[in-house]
Amino acid sequence: MKKIIKTSAAVLVTLAVAMPVFAAPTDTNTPSKFNDINTENYDWARPYIDSMAEKGLISGYEDGSYRPDNDVTRLEAISLFARAMGSVDKVNDEIIDIAHEKYDSVIENYDLKWGGDEVAYMMYKGALKKADLDTYLKGDEKDTPMKRYEAAIIITKAMGGEEEALADLGVVLDYTDAREVPSNAIQYVAYATEQGIMEGMGDGLFSPNTPVKRSQMAVMLSRTVDKTSYSFEKVKLLSVNTDTRTVEVTGADGAAKVYTYTDGTVMRSMGDETQPKDFAENIDVILTLSGETLVGIDSVAALPDETVRGKYVSYATTSGKTTLRMTDEEGETHSYECASDVSVTYEGSPATIRSFTNGDIITITLSNGKVASIMGETKATTISGAIVESLNVGNGITITISHGNSAYDGQTYDVSSDVSVKKNDATVGLDSIYAGDKVNLTLEYGVVTKIVATSTKKTVEGTIKSLTIESPRSTMVVKVGGEDVTYEIPSDVEILINGEEGSLYDFRVGDAVKLTVESEAITKIVATSTQESAGSVTGVVTDINKSFGFINVKPSGSETPIGVFCKDEQTTFVTADGKAKKMKDVKVGQTVEIKCTVSNGAYVGKLFVIVSE
Repeated sequence: MKKIIKTSAAVLVTLAVAMPVFAAPTDTNTPSKFNDINTENYDWARPYIDSMAEKGLISGYEDGSYRPDNDVTRLEAISLFARAMGSVDKVNDEIIDIAHEKYDSVIENYDLKWGGDEVAYMMYKGALKKADLDTYLKGDEKDTPMKRYEAAIIITKAMGGEEEALADLGVVLDYTDAREVPSNAIQYVAYATEQGIMEGMGDGLFSPNTPVKRSQMAVMLSRTVDKTSYSFEKVKLLSVNTDTRTVEVTGADGAAKVYTYTDGTVMRSMGDETQPKDFAENIDVILTLSGETLVGIDSVAALPDETVRGKYVSYATTSGKTTLRMTDEEGETHSYECASDVSVTYEGSPATIRSFTNGDIITITLSNGKVASIMGETKATTISGAIVESLNVGNGITITISHGNSAYDGQTYDVSSDVSVKKNDATVGLDSIYAGDKVNLTLEYGVVTKIVATSTKKTVEGTIKSLTIESPRSTMVVKVGGEDVTYEIPSDVEILINGEEGSLYDFRVGDAVKLTVESEAITKIVATSTQESAGSVTGVVTDINKSFGFINVKPSGSETPIGVFCKDEQTTFVTADGKAKKMKDVKVGQTVEIKCTVSNGAYVGKLFVIVSE
């Protein structure tokens, strides 16, 4: 099938008439800052010239003129469309640096006095290849006026439409001078026409061999900018999900955002085309967006950010580059090049690398393989006035603190297995250190060897909002004076219910409790039992937590499951025909009927009947 490209009914671009555009300014009454386009002859072009000048894409001459009837050279046209595609956006400075590294060895053969950034950018984006440079920039070609059919080619390439254009083999131009369009430019002219960037010159003519004027170029640029509507954002790439075809990023404000990519999203890593699965996580990328559509992802960092902790060895500066040597926590020595603007602190204060001595503990942050920051501390150091955020138990024990000094705030330190611990002037075990305790930490080579803690005790009363029982420490949310407060519960907490020893499993949401609180941890709970009433739950099992003895059942006709506490020692499990069962026999999807006691809205199963398997 033949595809007919219709010419516009608009009259000559070069005539003094207003022209339809894509969301472009139409005010022809406001005088231009350029002194030679304020006549009626240029009413059709003046808004676009001023708009593009305001965006920094075009400029005039020193005498205040724009010279609208001057021809546009090939180098000028390429540079202008590169700017329209984002080369002048500061966010893309790193892309241009990468482009120069990749293509300067080619570009330098064309003796460009200016426009190198724009040509490199167009090559990076795939809009220009060496063959194009030979055509448009070799020798005197760069200063030759660009013809209209050539502008159509550059427009198509700049907009990333070349593949789409060349795939359309059935194009027939409806211009009266279509035969004058070179055969290798027909699909490009068709694309530029379809996109609304170029129009005929009146009388159905395209006039392919006519040079492009500066006035016409302003209109083309304006239409291209409005059509693509590109914006650029530098973000940190958190993850790529190839199943959902999404990428999660975080911007400068720290907020995470998810974008969907398509087959048309162009992805590059340091200038080379790549696949979504090959992107490393936690690297800097630049997103190209058209509205909310993700047009491109360009990584501008070869390596992800990384934090390394170890012992300082030495540094050296050669040819203006500073190299840092350090021994990591595994005992291996490495060398790292420092960024020119590396940030250095020592014992929490601004410093230089010369402040360190061999054996000092340093934490370095690597960005794109270079040291972006160094935080140092002596072999043996004391951090005073810290507040315990958490004590973490895993393969080893670590302590996380908050502090008024940003160098320590939020830091996590390993705790020595033979750490010395004192609290309120008494020698205690590490399990007596609670969140909220005020501590002084002594560290040797970055490991906590001594903890001196103080805490305050108080008594509070309230009602239980929630209770999470888990290792190593459980938590309880209690409504105290109208406010929900979360407390840690150490394993040795003392529990008295009606004057008798109890356990955490005896509590239900809504129970009134009296707490002895030390820092942010509960050391004693005193409660009275609540009255129980009978009840029953019939429905489908949706969730089972056998560790905590908890089963969710969704009643028929309800979307909200009911949680029932069930244990083999307190609940009788049977089938509908009377066969004895255990909690392990309960499965998700079974229909069940449970006879319960109800205490303050909490259901405790007494008889659990499995109605259907």
